[in-house]
Amino acid sequence: MSLLGCRLQALPLLCLSALLLANLVASVTTESLLPTPSPENSRWSLVRARVMEMVKPLVTRTRDRWQWLWGPGAVQGFVQTYYEDHLKDLGPRTQAWLQSSRDQLLNKTHSLCPRLLCRDWTQG
Repeated sequence: MSLLGCRLQALPLLCLSALLLANLVASVTTESLLPTPSPENSRWSLVRARVMEMVKPLVTRTRDRWQWLWGPGAVQGFVQTYYEDHLKDLGPRTQAWLQSSRDQLLNKTHSLCPRLLCRDWTQG
């Protein structure tokens, strides 16, 4: 299988992973990122406060930019498109594949069989 074929097969999984990661980032509330007040002003608490100070605007901007994605229309559209592209005709495709696989196996078996054992008895 070519490298391009592998990439195309991995694309839906990659999109789903990105969707879940964006959902995780957007669901983090800024209140949960605030540092808990500590009794002493140790270096660790100062570092945590500085990191939270830098991360809070980033989380807020990311959540605001990706807000359109969390509406029901975007997710429903993605699922509908995925179904139509990949799953809609899965039943008939599977049946056709099973039929062709069975026919190929029977033809291969028949070609390997000695003429005396596998001859067509209807021809006489």
